[in-house]
Amino acid sequence: MRSAIQLPVVERLRVLNYPLYPGSNKQGLDLSFGKGVTVIAGINGIGKTTLLNLLLRMLVGPTNPSKAATRDMGLVSKRSLVTAKKFSFFQDRAGVALGANATSTLTFQIGGKQIAVTRRLTNLEITKLVISGRTVATPNNNTFLEQMAELSGLTTAYDFHMVVRYVQFFTEERLPLLWSPTAQLELFKMLFVDEAIGRKLNKLYSEIQAADTDYRNRTYQYNHRRDRYEEARAKYQSVDPDLAVVRAQLATAKAELADASRDHRVATDRVVELVRQRDESDRKVESLQVELDQEIHAFHQQDAAYIAQALPTLDNKFQMLMQGLGSNLGCFVCGKGGKREVAAISKRLRDHHCFVCNASLAHARASNVTPITARALQKIEHRIDALRAEIAAHQKLQQQLAEEYTDALALLRPAVTRRHELMMRVEQLETQIPQAPDVTQTPLLADLEAEKLELDQLAEKRKELNVQYKHQIDKLFSEMGKIENDLAYRLTSYAEAFLHETVVVKFLRNYPFKVATGAPQINLPTFRIAMTSSTHLAAHDRSTATSVSESQKEFLDLAFRMTLLDMVANDGATMLVMETPEASLDSWFMARAAQMIRKFSPEGGQRILIATSNINGTTMIPALLGLITKKGALRTLPKTQQSRLVDLMALAEEPGVLRDDAAREQLTAELRSYLGS
Repeated sequence: MRSAIQLPVVERLRVLNYPLYPGSNKQGLDLSFGKGVTVIAGINGIGKTTLLNLLLRMLVGPTNPSKAATRDMGLVSKRSLVTAKKFSFFQDRAGVALGANATSTLTFQIGGKQIAVTRRLTNLEITKLVISGRTVATPNNNTFLEQMAELSGLTTAYDFHMVVRYVQFFTEERLPLLWSPTAQLELFKMLFVDEAIGRKLNKLYSEIQAADTDYRNRTYQYNHRRDRYEEARAKYQSVDPDLAVVRAQLATAKAELADASRDHRVATDRVVELVRQRDESDRKVESLQVELDQEIHAFHQQDAAYIAQALPTLDNKFQMLMQGLGSNLGCFVCGKGGKREVAAISKRLRDHHCFVCNASLAHARASNVTPITARALQKIEHRIDALRAEIAAHQKLQQQLAEEYTDALALLRPAVTRRHELMMRVEQLETQIPQAPDVTQTPLLADLEAEKLELDQLAEKRKELNVQYKHQIDKLFSEMGKIENDLAYRLTSYAEAFLHETVVVKFLRNYPFKVATGAPQINLPTFRIAMTSSTHLAAHDRSTATSVSESQKEFLDLAFRMTLLDMVANDGATMLVMETPEASLDSWFMARAAQMIRKFSPEGGQRILIATSNINGTTMIPALLGLITKKGALRTLPKTQQSRLVDLMALAEEPGVLRDDAAREQLTAELRSYLGS
């Protein structure tokens, strides 16, 4: 089994200068999330879903998996993320053009480390990243996701994205994880089985898909060429040929074939040469880019050293700081100024302590600083400019080579077609002459037979890869057997808490599956649900989502996620973010649903559960907050816990319905009753 995994747990969300969330005092949104259940309450259109999307996108940025993965996360061969060039989700919901100062900062924990990430809401670009108190220089989303994957214990940034997005978040874009055996398999690889098994399965899956695609494409081309061969053979066949005419036609066809073969060779050589030049140019640009990165890094170091030289001593740094504090500008960092700040800084310096962190300081002398001249920095700048110019020149050459490659291909295609037509013409003429060479040895037929042999070898390779894939599935099944009982027990417990039916969870290896169209079938391991109902007193298999009601399907899938998070967190700290589906529930099942949700994040535990809910007069909000007593009475939230109820009507942009006094009074009265105000 793999090592422990620790997923993100959010602590605070700060949103500035975003019109949708002006905040109660018009200073923006500032939410803190404590342990237990937090309910984000509001009316339709107030921004509940947008807020959950903001929480998600602060963690994963503007990245998305392939479209296939958003339908079934287990049916993809290319497990990679694509960064949207223009991510306008939050801009589109703002109603007005956002400025660069429209930002959001999310503070969260992973495995005991605190992370604070700030992003622009125009495009989700990271402007600041702090990990365990240390600011990360020049952060970008790709390196951020890789760092988060490493901290969480997941293998790749792709795994981090998919687990956070589809396991920790249960929103409108959720996937049916329990009801898809292939999605289950993907999660087993990410969360439970040994990483080596998961990597091998992913690699084999991709190779089988590639081999199958190659086989089917080449088979189609082979069949097409064979059909053309047969048509040409029939076309040029003569019942009683005039041998003199045939020999003359054959001589002409052979001469034309020689010319066509020469043209084909020249065109092929040109394409091969252009590919070589293009690859060489790509390698050169990559090498220059590495050299440029090194020079930029050296420049930043020299630049910092030059500044340190310009302010070598504490007195120099103090004078610069005092210049700001003693003027109307204030502190150069935050803008704050005043006599109290000046006095505090002066006292620390007199005691020879750092005026930022109060650490003891060694005596600094200007004479100890290695001299760095502005000229040295200029030399590095010139090298950087020269490298950029050289890269630009090679990129221009790359564009030119790409255009020449396109033109060369355009010339090669008719040359190939002409050569094949003449080869068939020569072959058909030769068959009309007595004692002509064996037709099975003609060039075109030989090509077809060679291609058929390669296709047979490719089919054998695909079969062998499938055998290897099945062997890795055997290993996965064996490892999953170690946690089978634990997972089944937890899933049963959650499911029965909601459904009020007897539930049996089975771990079976009987789901028929083909990695690719032409690959042999194998059986995948999967957890299946059996349960009783009004028409089945004994537990009956529910193998598909259509075998249960809509609400049962949703809550069984939610129970599966809760089970996975339980096991990954080892009953420790974790997080679940969800939209409650109260619209599809009657009053009895609404209470059951709330109990099930609260069971995941009990009071006094380490879990965080964030749930949105409509203000609609139902019992969902008080039930989620645990405000309904055993006798059915309603109690209020203690003052110390009132942050667990977030009133979006007081924080978001006011919709038209709230401008009606009667509507506002009715809607806000419900929330006030939970707060005792």
